[in-house]
Amino acid sequence: MGDSILDLLPRVAYVSTYPPRVCGIGTFTRDLTRAVLVGGHVSTNLIVAINEEHGNRCYDTNVRLTIDQFNRESYLFAASLLNTLGVDVVNLEHEYGIFGGEWGEYVLDLCRSIKMPLVSTFHTVLRNPPEKARRVLNEIAGLSHTVVVTIESAARLLEKRFGVDAQKVRVIRHGAALPDLRHSKCAKRQLGLQKRTVLATFGLMNAGKGIEYAIESLPYLVKERLDLLFLVIGETHPDVRKREGEAYRDKLISLAKRLKLDRHVRFIDRYLNDDELSLYLQAVDIYLAPYLGKDQVSSGTLTLALGHGKAIVSTPTVFAKEILSNNRGLFCRFADAHSLAECADRILGDRQLRRELEANAFDYGQEVAWTKVADQYGEVFRSAMRIRGTVNGVTAVSET
Repeated sequence: MGDSILDLLPRVAYVSTYPPRVCGIGTFTRDLTRAVLVGGHVSTNLIVAINEEHGNRCYDTNVRLTIDQFNRESYLFAASLLNTLGVDVVNLEHEYGIFGGEWGEYVLDLCRSIKMPLVSTFHTVLRNPPEKARRVLNEIAGLSHTVVVTIESAARLLEKRFGVDAQKVRVIRHGAALPDLRHSKCAKRQLGLQKRTVLATFGLMNAGKGIEYAIESLPYLVKERLDLLFLVIGETHPDVRKREGEAYRDKLISLAKRLKLDRHVRFIDRYLNDDELSLYLQAVDIYLAPYLGKDQVSSGTLTLALGHGKAIVSTPTVFAKEILSNNRGLFCRFADAHSLAECADRILGDRQLRRELEANAFDYGQEVAWTKVADQYGEVFRSAMRIRGTVNGVTAVSET
């Protein structure tokens, strides 16, 4: 008898953070695994979840293994178990800070020890990294069948500054969850915002978000627009909270009070579920992304705002410059409240510009819907599965 369709599809293990851990990489992995499974690109998803210190939690049934982030032996133990579970491909979701050791070097033990092809998604590629960070990324790339990045600029960085073989690098855009067809006025009415012009930013809060400059931009805007409301949506990043408590949020609250903006700034201090977040985004008139990290090469928040067809004002990070090209958004200067206010004022004062930005954002969102991103990851996983039994050209022990 011939193989069933499921037998011909890869069984993929993902090494990543994962919900309910509050982490952007975990959310990305959850969305990706759902999309490739629903799209018929894999037969099985198996999550290897990275737990921070004291972070053991109740996961869903997709999580088959866990790794203690700061326990080096835990990575070797996970690799040995993966080698017995009939996995065809391992997808490593790489981000500095979620793996143990200097610049996350402990994950190298897992990458060296697995006996199946490795596909690595790099969520951060630093332009001028410390030497240790460079060596860690280079070795992961060398052990990988394919390296995935979300923008062309990151691919060029890997090739030119890290010396990664261009044939290994694949650009697959960050996926976006598209909203239900609900009108903005309906969303505003549901949230009690029907009489407000709404600006917003969202995500796990940390000082790199540059939210203080968005707040400082408001006095320029509220003189002419008394109905203006800026929503700061999201809780403080858990790792930031452990180190600094709520110092950054408290700073922002104090700033808003000092500028007498109590009526114009609202903090929504919690991690919204997907439906809640989508509802808020649909009510937004302009999405603000005043991020301070110039080398940022991936952003789920910006991608989601585009997917919701929002007019956007952003600082020109590496990621933003690429995905907001072709008139999908306006750029303000880094750490410059006046520049941000000028961009927002331009959009609010020009209905035609706003419609063009929203239409272009919506079109981009259709291109990066998770269903389409899953198609591309499916191709990568199937290509990697075809070399099952070899690792870097060396014959490995078959697990089937």
